[in-house]
Amino acid sequence: MAEDSDILGEALAAVASLAVRRTGRPLSLTATSTLATLERTGPRRLTDLAVTEGVTQPSMTAVVTQLQDLRFAERRRDPADRRVVLVAITSAGRQHLRAMRRAGASVFRALIDNLTGPERAALSTALPALRQLVKLAADSPDSQPRSANAQVIAGSRSGRAPQTGPDRRIR
Repeated sequence: MAEDSDILGEALAAVASLAVRRTGRPLSLTATSTLATLERTGPRRLTDLAVTEGVTQPSMTAVVTQLQDLRFAERRRDPADRRVVLVAITSAGRQHLRAMRRAGASVFRALIDNLTGPERAALSTALPALRQLVKLAADSPDSQPRSANAQVIAGSRSGRAPQTGPDRRIR
């Protein structure tokens, strides 16, 4: 059973990777993922976005600046605490995500059109399970970092670099 899950996981990852490569994308995967996070969760602090996306705070600052320059995101004050700046997706950012999703669907549609009738039927039968996978992924807590690197980011908030060895610092 675990072997089947591994094989299915590898196949899904390969197909998703193919779709990403075949769709022209003006934004990096991190920028696109950040927009999707903002769409799903609402306005967030830049530091929270960095942890969620598994990048450093300076990298996230650059991503948000790019998104802001493209008018896909905006910085705004938190109404509950005017000292806090939040990053929010704009309507142009939502439109961009819809266009990217349509482009990805188009790649899959072209691939599916090349399948045999029984292969298309098998995919149709798998549709409820695929939708459940999407739901499970969407329901997973955003507080879970995408990489172990995010723990380094969270640890660096104290102002001290996390230790990786007796006297080694992560740069």
